[in-house]
Amino acid sequence: MNTTIASFIALSLFIHSAFAQTDTVQANLIKDIPAWMAEYHVPCAGVGIIENGKITWVKNFGELQAGRPAPNNTLFNIASQTKPVTAMLTLKLVELGKWNLDEPLEHYWIDPDIAGDPYLTKLTTRFVLSHQTGFPNWRSDNGGTKLKFKFEPGTASGYSGEGFEYLRRALEAKFKVSLAVLMDTYLFKPLGMKDTYYWSENLDTARFAMWHDGQGKRYGASIQTPVNAADDLITTIEDYSKLGIYAMQLANEGGPVYAEMIKIQRRTKPGNGSGLGWGLVDGLPDSAYALQHGGSDIGVRTMAVFLPRSKNGVVVMTNGDNGAFICDRVVKRALPEGAQVLETMNKSATSHVRIAIADQLLKSYTGTYAQSNGKLVNVAQDGNALKISGDGVPTVTVLPESANKFFMEGYDVQLQFPDANSLVVIESGKQVLKVTRK
Repeated sequence: MNTTIASFIALSLFIHSAFAQTDTVQANLIKDIPAWMAEYHVPCAGVGIIENGKITWVKNFGELQAGRPAPNNTLFNIASQTKPVTAMLTLKLVELGKWNLDEPLEHYWIDPDIAGDPYLTKLTTRFVLSHQTGFPNWRSDNGGTKLKFKFEPGTASGYSGEGFEYLRRALEAKFKVSLAVLMDTYLFKPLGMKDTYYWSENLDTARFAMWHDGQGKRYGASIQTPVNAADDLITTIEDYSKLGIYAMQLANEGGPVYAEMIKIQRRTKPGNGSGLGWGLVDGLPDSAYALQHGGSDIGVRTMAVFLPRSKNGVVVMTNGDNGAFICDRVVKRALPEGAQVLETMNKSATSHVRIAIADQLLKSYTGTYAQSNGKLVNVAQDGNALKISGDGVPTVTVLPESANKFFMEGYDVQLQFPDANSLVVIESGKQVLKVTRK
């Protein structure tokens, strides 16, 4: 057979097989996502699939209001998925020579709470974008309203929204415009992200996916949220997919600035590390790696995974506290590497073995606990385990591994009861929540 003809036939068969596989994935998602939404009481979920650097599928499931199906341009609050957007903006400014990754931020902004602190000279954009600032996630985590360093910048990892907000204030001080204007000028307009912005009075609320708890009940939260570098950006599946495609392009051919973006600035556990703005998962087949980031807030769970080598990716957004379980299932279904990416992300650094503990001891932990913001967490007995639910908390069962420690199977999440009246939640080895008995 003619070599050219044979090559053409082989290419045709490959393309046909790829499209058939894509069609199967989409057909299975169309069938399964509504069932998962019912199982986890999530009213709305959106999915975007990227193949070879192109958006090949966008679909939203569920209803925004009774009798009103969610359109494919549904608007979602994406919580912490805002952070990679802030990072992409900042790196663009670095690329243009308008900003410096390693210049101390004190040159532009000093929070009065830490004025005079010797660590200020070491606080840089690089450490903000890779979560090495030394700040807590939020200053209220310190048990008050004052911002404090927990460790010297650059010496350890510590996920921090405060760090991103510190960067916002520095950027705004230098450029004399809000972060929203900078994002729109340098990212959203050039990328055609026409449905990405912070809250304004012009927001099309008829397209907005309101927040819901673990039982599918709508929260009374306000849509009005401030401009924040770490949180509360509003966007669509299509727009965030455009950002992901751009990030993969820059990862592959963006030059030295973006080589820093995909470099592990600090490894957090085997296979995982912090890049600049993105979490990185390495060790995938054929030396591939993933850019990933999720969003988690009251009534919000989102996830995006992008694979620069293959130029494939998936974006998932939901408006329910239990939405993470849908995000995980979609990622596994949409990407051949999805299961390994999630397993690597969720694997605990230490092993956990379930034990049986006294029934009376389990009962002593049950009750209602209050978060510092007034939101509630409920703890109930579930056989020889505990069921956790509440405001902004997914409804999950945690298993005992000691008299006062519990773990969530399949995730790097543990709960501890330091005493009879407090509960601590630990994710990836870091304390993310402490609540006290009401």
